[in-house]
Amino acid sequence: MRYIKSFTFNIYFFLVSFGCAFFGLLFLLGRRKTAFLVPKIWERLLSFGARWLLELDYRVEGLENLPKGACILASKHQSAWETFTFCGIFPGAVFIAKQELRYLPLMNFHFDKQKTIFVNRKLGSLAREDMIRQAKERIADGDQIVIYPEGTRHAPGAKTKYKQGIAGLYKELNVPVVPIALNSGVYWPRRSFLKKPGTITVSVLPQILPGLDSEIFMNTLQTAIETKSTELIKR
Repeated sequence: MRYIKSFTFNIYFFLVSFGCAFFGLLFLLGRRKTAFLVPKIWERLLSFGARWLLELDYRVEGLENLPKGACILASKHQSAWETFTFCGIFPGAVFIAKQELRYLPLMNFHFDKQKTIFVNRKLGSLAREDMIRQAKERIADGDQIVIYPEGTRHAPGAKTKYKQGIAGLYKELNVPVVPIALNSGVYWPRRSFLKKPGTITVSVLPQILPGLDSEIFMNTLQTAIETKSTELIKR
């Protein structure tokens, strides 16, 4: 039965994503703020489908730790699940994404309107400078920026080394960094067809304020995220 439910959800995922990308083009004619309604609707529909077809829900802890203004949301990355669910948990946030996603048909128009920050890894060391430049523009507009410090998805419990890009953003942007832990990979494993029923937990942790040495910041960030994520995995 899990195979059937997962297969059905995958079809639902594709249809909803295409429908939002296509019909959502109308939202791009208005203000930038209006364009963020599309990913919010996308998340609502997919989360409904996950509850209905997969019996997979989620809860969020620690939203009181979110600042009201510009900040960096540095999240654990275990699954494709957070790529759409964060659009509902953090509405209006700008994502840092790999350059290859910029060329997805229809989606590219939404990315441009929302001013998604793309990182071209082929640029080598220049990629970091370009990311910081774009991020400064978003922070100046009061945006919140979502980044996955690990750079890619990792299985729950896997030991990873956080990329230095987050340290550069912390140093240059002078805004709080909010660590985010989760256990999505337990229920929605990376590179896996099957999804498991249950409740994913997203934990928004206390802010790390500007002013720390880069090495201390990186240790503080990684310790906070990894410790809490490990706790959530064991629940």
